[in-house]
Amino acid sequence: MDDLLADFVAETREMLEASEGEIIAWEADPADRARLDTIFRFVHTVKGNCGFFDFPRLAGLSHAAEDALADCRAGRREPDSALVSAVLAIIDRIAAMIDAVEAGEDFPEGDDEALIAALAEEPEIEIDARGEGPVAGTATEATLAGDEAGAEKGDARSSNAAPNPALRSIRLPVELLDRVMSGVSDMVLARNDLAHRLRQAGNQPTIDGPFERLTTILSDVRDAITRMRMQRIETLFSSLPRLVRDLSAELGKQVMIDLEGGDVELDREMIEVVRDPLTHIIRNAIDHGIEPPSDRLARGKREIALLSIAARQSGNTISIVVSDDGRGLDEERIAAKAVATGLISEAERREMGRDKILQLIFEPGFSTAETVTGVSGRGVGLDVVRQNLERVGGSIKVSSQPGVGTLFTLQIPLTLSIIAGLTVETGDQRFAIPQSYVEEIVHSSAKALDYTRMGETSLITFRGQRVPCLLLSDVLGLDCGDVAEGDHTMVMLRLASGDLFALAVDRIHSHGDLVVKPLAPAVMKSGFYAGSTLLDDGQPVLLLDVTNIAGMYDLVSDARTRVLKAGMDDLDRASGDVMRAMLFTDFAGRRSGLRLELVKRIETAPASAIDRSAGRARAVIDGVILPLVSLPEGPLASEKVRLLRLSDGACELLHAVAEVDDAVELTEPLKPVADDPLVEAVTLVAGQTVTLIDGHELFARHGEPPEPAARPLARLPDSEWARTILAPLVTSAGYAIAEPNVADDKVALTIMFEDVYEVAAALDRPVAGSVIRLSDQPDGGDRETIYRYDRTALVEALQHARGRSGSASRNRKANA
Repeated sequence: MDDLLADFVAETREMLEASEGEIIAWEADPADRARLDTIFRFVHTVKGNCGFFDFPRLAGLSHAAEDALADCRAGRREPDSALVSAVLAIIDRIAAMIDAVEAGEDFPEGDDEALIAALAEEPEIEIDARGEGPVAGTATEATLAGDEAGAEKGDARSSNAAPNPALRSIRLPVELLDRVMSGVSDMVLARNDLAHRLRQAGNQPTIDGPFERLTTILSDVRDAITRMRMQRIETLFSSLPRLVRDLSAELGKQVMIDLEGGDVELDREMIEVVRDPLTHIIRNAIDHGIEPPSDRLARGKREIALLSIAARQSGNTISIVVSDDGRGLDEERIAAKAVATGLISEAERREMGRDKILQLIFEPGFSTAETVTGVSGRGVGLDVVRQNLERVGGSIKVSSQPGVGTLFTLQIPLTLSIIAGLTVETGDQRFAIPQSYVEEIVHSSAKALDYTRMGETSLITFRGQRVPCLLLSDVLGLDCGDVAEGDHTMVMLRLASGDLFALAVDRIHSHGDLVVKPLAPAVMKSGFYAGSTLLDDGQPVLLLDVTNIAGMYDLVSDARTRVLKAGMDDLDRASGDVMRAMLFTDFAGRRSGLRLELVKRIETAPASAIDRSAGRARAVIDGVILPLVSLPEGPLASEKVRLLRLSDGACELLHAVAEVDDAVELTEPLKPVADDPLVEAVTLVAGQTVTLIDGHELFARHGEPPEPAARPLARLPDSEWARTILAPLVTSAGYAIAEPNVADDKVALTIMFEDVYEVAAALDRPVAGSVIRLSDQPDGGDRETIYRYDRTALVEALQHARGRSGSASRNRKANA
């Protein structure tokens, strides 16, 4: 196969994979014209390529799909489930033909006319969504609603796939890539050691400049080499919505899939190893775990089931958590089946605890299905899942609660990786923690935190939530050090399952990139460590295995997992109609509340994201401009503000609070208040008066439909310092970082050092947008320059520049 044909195969396969997710998301929201246009471009490009290579069958299939999509774009046809299934069937047939082209084989036989006929508005035959040919009866409709974050990721993938022409590719031995990655990792360690020595030696202008350039080049090379072997796990996730849609339609169930952690990177070969086990678990969850809609409604659950998949990196380990809110695992049924098949005896059954019984589902040949179907019942599945994972050094565990749901945790190792990590100290020893787990760092003496110890158990009350606390010195059996009990620094860690706990350490040292290498098997078996790394000064440290440590102390129990907690909430709501409210303390110190159904989520926003320039406060959250109420007069006392993001289904707004207390049930009578339209009533919670804000009046005065914010572009100096230190500050102020090739008229702000600005002025070169000039010395510039480490001045300058660009943007919209 020549290079041109190989490029055609690679590009077509990439576009087909991306189009599947787009089509399913479009089915959930047929009014999304942008997504329909993207799908149409995919099919149109495939048709053109097929015609160029003289593949008439491929061209005919893609042309028929293009015609049907063109009718939808022109408004001549309303999209429905049958059309989506027909288009997906054609995509499957094209994919099979592409596989044949790559293998140099003849096209698979099949009735293309039947697939094309199914695209008609009233087809005489129905086509299985998987392209397996005609099926009798009416196509079963399935509802699949992906979350907003997943849809946004789908947009990003589709927008990236279309403009890229065929990319040239070559094949390299994996061993060669391993050698290159190992060499680059050693270079990173050497760079860190050199940087540490240069800091100790003080300023050396003749060396600092070349060293920064070397650092920049090394970072680029490292990223490129890493990407050679690493691939985002979202490439694996992209096929799952289609799998869930087809399987739920086949089984007559309604399932919504929630994907998190798509940006986690995994070795390309490891992704293929995980693909089959993940598919087995999803199929089992939909077939065995999730009930039919009528059964769910009878049990007080939502008609649409939730299947959640979350990925998180911890050192050289990837955790993938798959959870559902279905019927859960039946301990007695599993035990009875195991006894009947001879896996265990009655005596062994009586001695086994619940956890051990649940692990029996991974035994070869085990199945509780009563009948053999196309989905399950043959006794092949979870035993293969465990074997495949153990073959690469991974593991799988299951936990479940009857009637509430099931959670599978997959642990997959990496041989070598570079991650962001936090270095902490306890008992005069330093350890590293993967930064992906770090939610927040709080000193135990902070007002927002209350530390208590009861016997062997430590707890903290953090923002009204009781959180378990582990002392790292106790976990590892080290001396307590010179820090008194109750005076530790708390590292708040959130697991992939959503559980939160605090890890108490003596002090925090630094954060940065860590090259993680595996440890000896004997050390890894302890369960405390996930790998080792070298710090900037060359000192070796151990990387903590956060997931295993939490498991050792039962911090990932069934009652605490996200899916089970959601299930218990459903059962509580079914048991009675009790009003719930989110309590908070406003900036005047008053305890207030809002009905919980209005609270979409709790946000923490930097003060730089708030704009008061237009006479009405607004803030940019997740790229959306929202109105903001209840801010205190004058400047904010903190760099960050807690916000309640409220929604009535059509409009949204932000409510600023001094502190979020807790979500509670309002069991006491509500006493109406007539003289204040913003107050619905007052009531008692735990013996204290709480003012319940009237959500209807609040939205009548301040609610607005969410307005997507076009983040202005900021151009930064081309240096490692700007990318690592300055860029996060600029991003938190509401800017997007401009790429080097962006045109000047697109740039709203340029940040440059004074010497560069003087050269541009001397050469009469225009500078794009507003300008912030930086100096290297605290007192080395005039009043128009800002010392590069003067955070306060930088934040004020960014706010001022953002206010000008925001006002100009709103004026342009008003004049349009």
